[in-house]
Amino acid sequence: MAKGCLIPALICVLLCCIPVYLTHADDGYCVRVTSAAFVGVKEKGGNNMGFNDKALLILMKQEGWKPGYAWCSFFVMAMLNECGIPNTITGWSPTAYNRKDVIFTDGKFLQAFSDKDVLVMTLSYNSFKGKRFKGIGHTGIVDKVSKYSVRTIEGNTNEQGMRDSRTRDGVYYKIRPLSKNLHITRWKKTN
Repeated sequence: MAKGCLIPALICVLLCCIPVYLTHADDGYCVRVTSAAFVGVKEKGGNNMGFNDKALLILMKQEGWKPGYAWCSFFVMAMLNECGIPNTITGWSPTAYNRKDVIFTDGKFLQAFSDKDVLVMTLSYNSFKGKRFKGIGHTGIVDKVSKYSVRTIEGNTNEQGMRDSRTRDGVYYKIRPLSKNLHITRWKKTN
């Protein structure tokens, strides 16, 4: 009788030790899945005052976010840090542009990329150009790139993609055209 229980128990222990996501264990997957887990989270009270999701609130505070701060860049920084991706991103969105590894800028692709890559989108606004780096005023995580558009996961936006402080209210999937005002850069672990 004891032998009949020992073998199934041993098999269970061995199966528990085998990683479940062997084929998906890459940095890009980690960042996209972690970010997607927060899609639908809304601001609590508006005006960048907090979130209706305690886990996101804790992550954001760990990154230095405080009530009242714009938080798109804090969201990107938190997602990369949660997956162990080294970065120099701060709460200021231009810092999400990694000038050392540019994939897409000024309306054209500069180099190849793969699904395993951690890609970050930054947006330039004409009203900011000349005032700060590339006129960047917003950022998000790249989920998928196609020939003419990019799907992103963005914090501190709304369903329409507007960026004024009265209408930003959560984390959303966005589809944006690949334009001269959109930039994609790669962040990665150094080997």
